[in-house]
Amino acid sequence: MAGTGKILITGATGNVGSAVLDNLTATDDIDLRALAYDESKANSLMDRGVEEAVVGDLLEPETLGPALQGVSALLLITPIHPEQVTQATNVIEVAKESGNDPRIVRLSVHQASHEAPARNSRQHAQIEDELISSGLPYTFLRPTTFMQNTLITARTVASEARIYQPFEDGRLGMIDARDIGEVAAKVLTEEGHEGKAYTLTGPAAITFYDVAQALSEVLGKEVSYIPIPLERAKGAMLNMGLSEWRAEVLIEYAKAHREGYSNFTTEDVEQLTAHPATSYKAFATDYAQVFRGA
Repeated sequence: MAGTGKILITGATGNVGSAVLDNLTATDDIDLRALAYDESKANSLMDRGVEEAVVGDLLEPETLGPALQGVSALLLITPIHPEQVTQATNVIEVAKESGNDPRIVRLSVHQASHEAPARNSRQHAQIEDELISSGLPYTFLRPTTFMQNTLITARTVASEARIYQPFEDGRLGMIDARDIGEVAAKVLTEEGHEGKAYTLTGPAAITFYDVAQALSEVLGKEVSYIPIPLERAKGAMLNMGLSEWRAEVLIEYAKAHREGYSNFTTEDVEQLTAHPATSYKAFATDYAQVFRGA
């Protein structure tokens, strides 16, 4: 392990943050702290085995000092949000001012670039630039789309045996967030990852027809994939309560995925964890009860 210093996790209640906690709380000698948005989330994190949960707001840097105090490594996760760059920059600046020079493991996105087709990926490129220029030691984790995102289809899979998504026949090297969590835990607790970037994918680039086939095999019923127009998908997102900004981000990604943006895989997960990345069928098996509507 990299040492016995304190590790801070932001975004600890999300898909990846939760997976990281599952890995780190299973080890007795990890000094772990999580940043929570409010007291109720802080209490729930401590119930999960986090030794210390500190309340703070990424958009209010004056609240972040206590969270960074004494920290030697930090997992920086920010949500898809219009002010994501400000959120991340606030953490980086407070980390610099802390005097600890913590190693920052940044959860970025694959192909983060100022020319990326989605504004979220362009934001991540800005954040990567900020972190590089900060002078702090860093590692970038750049995952593809999460398999957990397909759980949004569980209701119609259970009730209609259908998946409605706007990806046409685009292939995505989607990854199980639990694999990202395992990689992040390893990078946070080992030396030798400073200045590196890992692109994290699943074992295969698959279409939603493949997703439907895997669910058919796991659930024992025929599940069909019905491609829908981008406009219909955006309307459904807005009806679900997503903001216009977030819905537009997801449509930007959907359009890019249609055009082959995520049609690739890497071996980074296997090289870092010494086991293959989780297949979609294995993921679907683990979440079968969700897809059955239970």
